[in-house]
Amino acid sequence: MTESDKAAELPRPAPEFDVPLNTAVCPPLVGAALAGVDVEALLADVGIDREAADDADLTLAPALRAALWRESLQRSRDPALALHAAEAIPFGQFDVVDYVASEAPTLGEGIAALARYFRIVRADFRLRFEEDDDEGRLWLDLPPSFGLVVSYTTEFTLACILIRFRWVVGQHFAPTEASFCYPAPGHLAEYERVFACPLRFDADETMVRFPRAVLALPQPRADARLRLVLERAAAAVLARLPPASELTQQLRQALSEELRGGVPTCEQVARRLAIGVRTLNRRLQSEGTSFQQQLAELRCELARGYLADRRMSISEVAYLLGFSEPSAFHRAFKRWTGHSPQSWRTRAA
Repeated sequence: MTESDKAAELPRPAPEFDVPLNTAVCPPLVGAALAGVDVEALLADVGIDREAADDADLTLAPALRAALWRESLQRSRDPALALHAAEAIPFGQFDVVDYVASEAPTLGEGIAALARYFRIVRADFRLRFEEDDDEGRLWLDLPPSFGLVVSYTTEFTLACILIRFRWVVGQHFAPTEASFCYPAPGHLAEYERVFACPLRFDADETMVRFPRAVLALPQPRADARLRLVLERAAAAVLARLPPASELTQQLRQALSEELRGGVPTCEQVARRLAIGVRTLNRRLQSEGTSFQQQLAELRCELARGYLADRRMSISEVAYLLGFSEPSAFHRAFKRWTGHSPQSWRTRAA
């Protein structure tokens, strides 16, 4: 593939059209506008106030959200409307989350940052990322209320993520595989074009897998100092969001207490909360999260607080977080933040 071919496959600048700019929460309007649909008439017929359209998908009842997608798809006559809307969303539309992810030195660290702060973009979605020596895995979980439009919302969200990072790294990389928890759509050719990897439908979970070589791709715009500033800004925004559910709060409290005696297990925490392990996992899944994700997020938050106290050695911090040895803590903290514990402590000071 020539350099001109690669450039042709990268996202084009978003066209101008008169729709609400908060496209992160209203993709059907973007896709409809791209197809030349009368957005004003569409909103009126569905029963959505034009002035409230920017925030429509945050507050719509499931039936009304489904009606908006249905009318947008019918009027645009574009079954791949969600994918085409994702290609039109300009970089920066996800505010600080776009920028903090793009300032990470590698693609893998950028995806990790995106997952860490994605709640700023959609507080009710759950994006989580894990990596090991072989690959990286990105999961997307939507709340049950999106059941009627889960396929459109999923393809829009994951396509947005891929397209953004392809633009940031400057090349058309491909995942190892993309799995979706719904049947294959009629517009499969557009899935193949956008995701450019083997696809699996009717899967148990929605997940995109990335090879190590792709995760190691450098992000040319990365700036370590600017990243630290943006991380602080993103963390501040995250802290202002509404508190998590009562179950999540109870889980985090139990995790904090169990950490004092080592790495807590799901069984230990379930006993402390007086519920069954299966019940705990099922309820967490319904809220778009998991035991392991809550444990990782809590450890990361506690680590930052401990490291701010220069009287504590890094070995002590590792012990308090349940790590068997400092090297394991170093690896985990680097995965969470892109910095070593010492580097984070120095930069924070």
